[in-house]
Amino acid sequence: MTQAPSLRGADLAKVTSRSLYLQALFTSERQQGPGFAFALLPVIRRLYPGSEDRGRALGRHLGFFGTHPVLAGYVLGVAARLEERRAQGGPVDEDGIERAKRSLASPLAALGDPLFWVTLRPLAGLVGILGMAFLPPADPSGPDPRVLVCPLLALLTYNAVALPFRVAGVPRGYALADDPVTLLRSLKLAGWKQVLDRVGAFGYGTLAALVLAAMSGSVDPLGRGPAHVASVLAPFVLGAVGAAAGLKRWPGRGVEIALAALLLALIVSTRV
Repeated sequence: MTQAPSLRGADLAKVTSRSLYLQALFTSERQQGPGFAFALLPVIRRLYPGSEDRGRALGRHLGFFGTHPVLAGYVLGVAARLEERRAQGGPVDEDGIERAKRSLASPLAALGDPLFWVTLRPLAGLVGILGMAFLPPADPSGPDPRVLVCPLLALLTYNAVALPFRVAGVPRGYALADDPVTLLRSLKLAGWKQVLDRVGAFGYGTLAALVLAAMSGSVDPLGRGPAHVASVLAPFVLGAVGAAAGLKRWPGRGVEIALAALLLALIVSTRV
């Protein structure tokens, strides 16, 4: 019996590119399972020359699977390494491959959701909003380029953090398939979240300052005096105090707390 060939860098690169479409085959029954099998198909074709073996290998990965899509590449890399070892006659069975996938999928989802969905995605939107304030205004007689530039800023901000994880996922998972603890620690997701939380706090503070600066010139158009000005600006001060208290109670929810405090302050101040 001929030994199965080893995987090449080109095979892992194909898996990486296919992992970008992981969510395209999402189903309510199997979630990311079909997309996972689609991404791993170059590995299966490389390792298993016979159609029967390929069909069995593909079927192993068509079942239920769910993790954070940005971090799915790490599980794909581990699965590729285990499939390679199995094809070459190593002591790896189907249950072992499935256990390895599940043991990584859950912690990656638990770590990835707060980082990418709760923190990074709103922060990227905030960068786009701030772009409207800091970019030079357009000529009134022509189109406003900020309408295109600001959404691009949001996309670039998100992908500047997410894309390196997507690109590095498959090769790193392949290299550290035998040491999942080291693999999870090497991502440093908790440290990334702390950094983005601080950047987000600075960004929301900047947005609040811009809102207050814009309101300062029109907060008292009827000349009703300092008491009226204070009543309009007070909700923002109370919102900042409430946000600080909320961060102590829910330290992992900085983005939602800042948005809620700013929105509530705007609503209250406009009704004064």
